Amino acid sequence: MSKHRSKPHTRDARHVRLYHLMLRTAAWRSLDPTARALYVEMASRYRGPESNNGRIRYSVRQAASALHIGKTTAARAFLQLQDRGFIVQTQKGAFSRKVRHSTLWRLTEFGCDGELATKEYSRWQPPENSQRGTCSGTVRYPRRDRSVPVTGQRAFQANGHADDKLD
Repeated sequence: MSKHRSKPHTRDARHVRLYHLMLRTAAWRSLDPTARALYVEMASRYRGPESNNGRIRYSVRQAASALHIGKTTAARAFLQLQDRGFIVQTQKGAFSRKVRHSTLWRLTEFGCDGELATKEYSRWQPPENSQRGTCSGTVRYPRRDRSVPVTGQRAFQANGHADDKLD
């Protein structure tokens, strides 16, 4: 009896690999879930060493469609990945050309065109004045003076004076 033997695969199945070294960085931990999902989507378009890094086509609209999010949220995720050093824009896309094209990206985790990987995310540090869970551009309003009871009249803090009252 002859046994059916399958040929060993000469190529590995396509996959996205996230190394613990990258996952433990301050940059990765500071990303929101949308940016993390976007990075995985972009990494899935990378085809391996000496292939298309630096020429990974991915637009905000494509990301919004793939992740089922709005275009503004997708654009914010791209900016977050750029700020933290995970991706670098190599060519800006535009609708102003006759043939529309999407932006080209490079993943800093991998080498590009014979150059070594820059891994810029490993050098990213959170800003000194930021607190975890708050945006740096958040506007803070003064708290209501709780020493003044709020009954029929409402107390306001106007110009730093808690005793201004509105009738």
